[in-house]
Amino acid sequence: MEEKTFSFQIKNEIIRRPLKKQEKLNLLSGIFATAKIENNEATIIFNNKDVLDFLINLLNEFNIEFSKLKKNELFIHLKKFSNPKLKFERDYFSGIFLSSGSISNFKSLSNHLELKFYDFNKASQCLSILNKYALEFKLLKRNNRFIIYLKKIEHICDFLKAIEAINSYYQLEEYKISRDYYNNINRITNFDIYNQQRIADANTLFLENYDFIIKNKLKFLFSKDELYFFKLKKNNLDSSLNELVRLLANNNIIKSRSSLNHSLIKLKNKVKKYKVDTNSKKNATN
Repeated sequence: MEEKTFSFQIKNEIIRRPLKKQEKLNLLSGIFATAKIENNEATIIFNNKDVLDFLINLLNEFNIEFSKLKKNELFIHLKKFSNPKLKFERDYFSGIFLSSGSISNFKSLSNHLELKFYDFNKASQCLSILNKYALEFKLLKRNNRFIIYLKKIEHICDFLKAIEAINSYYQLEEYKISRDYYNNINRITNFDIYNQQRIADANTLFLENYDFIIKNKLKFLFSKDELYFFKLKKNNLDSSLNELVRLLANNNIIKSRSSLNHSLIKLKNKVKKYKVDTNSKKNATN
C-alpha cells in the first residue's frame, strides 16, 4: 500500500473527479503513455490500491481485456483500445501522473516533481507539450526509464493547477506563500543583524581613532567644526549621520551628510598616516 504522501493525496484527488466519457479515454491514454508496452500489451503496476481499483473500473467500463499478474500489477490488452479524439490536456496529464508521477512532500527542503516513461518518444512529446506553457520540465534517463522533472515550486504549482488537482494546488501554494514570507523575514532579520554589526564596528573604529588624536595631540589637524562633530558623535553613537546633521544645525554648524562622512574618512586616514610615519621613524632609529 502506498504511503499517504503528497503524491498519494494528489492521485486520490484526481480519481475522485467526475469525468465524462471522452475525459476518461484521455485519462486512460495518459496512463498507457507511461506503461511498458510490447506487441500492444501493457504492463502497469500501481501501489495505490484506490488508483488500481479506479483503473480496473475504467478498463471494465470500456471492455478492455486485462489480467492481474500480481496483487498490484495488471497486464492489459490494448488491441481494442482506441481514442481518435485524444486531447493532450488536463485528463491526459492527470493519467500520466496517476501511473508514474511522484512529488516531494510540500514541507521537504527541496521540491521535486517527476513523470516516468518507458518510451523516449512519449517522454519527449510530453516534455515538448508541457514546456509550451513555460513549465521548464527537464529530461533525464535513469535505470532504463525516461524521466521529465521539475524543481521549482512555482512550476510544480502550475502543473497541479493545469491538471486541476485544485485542493493540492492550494495547499502547496499556501505553503509556498508562507515559506516565502518567513524566508523574507529571515533575510530582513539577517540584514538588520549585519547592519547593526557593521555600525558597531564603525563606531568602535571611530572611538579608537578619536581617542588616538586626543592622546597624541593631533587635534590641530582638524578644523574647529570637525572637532565639534567628533565630540558630538562620541556622545551620540546611536545617531545616524542625518540626525547628526540636525544636531549640528541646532548649534549653527551647517554640514551635509556627505561632508560629515568625509570628515570621518579624514580622521581614519590621518590616524593611519600618523601610525605609519611613527613606525617608519622607529625603524629608522633602530
